Amino acid sequence: MALATTLAATGCSQANKVVSEVAQSPITPIVLKIVHDQLVQLAADSAPVNPTVAAVATLGVFAVDAASSQVAAEQKKNKAAADATYLLITQTIGGKTETSIFKITTSHKLLVAMNGTFVESIEPKKVTITAQPGTDSTIVVTDAQAGQVPYINATVHLRRRSAIHLGSGDYTHADLDTGRDKDLPAPDKNADLQVGDTADLKAVNGAEASRWTSSDAPSQAGCQSLPEGSWTTVLYTVNPGGLGNDVWCVRSKQGRYGVLAGAAASPNYDWNIGYVLWKKPDDR
Repeated sequence: MALATTLAATGCSQANKVVSEVAQSPITPIVLKIVHDQLVQLAADSAPVNPTVAAVATLGVFAVDAASSQVAAEQKKNKAAADATYLLITQTIGGKTETSIFKITTSHKLLVAMNGTFVESIEPKKVTITAQPGTDSTIVVTDAQAGQVPYINATVHLRRRSAIHLGSGDYTHADLDTGRDKDLPAPDKNADLQVGDTADLKAVNGAEASRWTSSDAPSQAGCQSLPEGSWTTVLYTVNPGGLGNDVWCVRSKQGRYGVLAGAAASPNYDWNIGYVLWKKPDDR
């Protein structure tokens, strides 16, 4: 199994980054409370605020018209801030309106609810809430990918059969459920992916793939909800440019959903495919 493969194209590296993000563990729920018209605070039983050991950090309290520029400055200052969601909570206390800003470090999509109602995120990576004066409130932030557990996170190598590769093993098939790619036994029943003599890449034995086009990171629920008509067994025919920015949801022959991305390296069209499969309900 090729577990340490360098992807050639910049676009492919970006696509593979998506796979790495999907493999990250979900954050634990974060609870914030507003009590007796006081400034919003992290609940005592919520995650600690030290950003080196937790997903949430308090950036401070700012005037309303300065909050957005503060977030922009934070994103510009720190590249890692691009993989964070900012929660802005505006309160009016004693006639003074201010905004508390919390940075939640994760590339996953977050779900934010206040007093039982989900809050829609209008801007990417920023959620703005206006608290009702005089009302005690509870705000809960959860990971949209909570509950999905990786079954396998690996990289497989595929290449067409040719004289160039004689003696180095057969890499024409890969089993995504096990991560095996070299000399796969009984590929007619064990393989999920196959590369043909012209370097076309296909799903086999009941496995299928569907291109992920959302700007959100792919999730198990998101992949499961894709229309049946979008699933295909043909990922690529001959494609000298590689997979580029493409990310695919995949359904393995054993019925596990996942996400994959990869690169085809010229001139021999060797496919290097990073992927994650999530556990099925009956997996231990």
